[in-house]
Amino acid sequence: MVFVNEVWRMILIAASAYLIGSLNGSLLASRAFLRDDIRKHGSGNAGATNVLRTYGVKWTIIVSVWDVGKGVLAVWIGQWLLPQMGFDWNTSRAAVLLAGFCVITGHVFPVFFRFKGGKGVLTACAVFFTLDLQVASIAFGVFLVFLLLSRYLSLGSIAAVFTLPFLGLLFQRGWLTVAVYGAMGILIIILHRANIKRLLSGTENKFPRNKTAA
Repeated sequence: MVFVNEVWRMILIAASAYLIGSLNGSLLASRAFLRDDIRKHGSGNAGATNVLRTYGVKWTIIVSVWDVGKGVLAVWIGQWLLPQMGFDWNTSRAAVLLAGFCVITGHVFPVFFRFKGGKGVLTACAVFFTLDLQVASIAFGVFLVFLLLSRYLSLGSIAAVFTLPFLGLLFQRGWLTVAVYGAMGILIIILHRANIKRLLSGTENKFPRNKTAA
């Protein structure tokens, strides 16, 4: 009976995190306030980079804060509420990792927007910084190095998430954590497959040096 209760709690946590993630900031902003659909512009991606190129800095900041906030919220729900629900530490850790994965999945495949969302980089960044500050800080450093050297946001993102499972191993985070970090990284890299093709062909857009608010 205890096992059944824990399974139902896990399902509830996963569903809640997924629904939170499905509240895609780019799509909410473009539809509710701009009477538009960001997916009709630029790369067709419902993410902050496409918002920057399409609507400018102001809306990019708003969308970024929203998508970061929901990643933090999903993890915090697990970190603060799960122990009060009677979970032991190991089960709580698994549930928090599940919440982090599901909020990213919701952003990428939002149920409210026909399962076509963004690539989840900002939300994933928020999840990792909330879950593991040490690992996330190093991965973010990798992102900055690649971005500054190449001016390719996609290359920086791919390089950063690629390091996550290896950093998990290096800092002995445990097999479950390493597996989830790897799954999150693989998901984000797969979503960047079009960017990888453009990087290889030399047609990928570089991060703009200056962009005025639209």
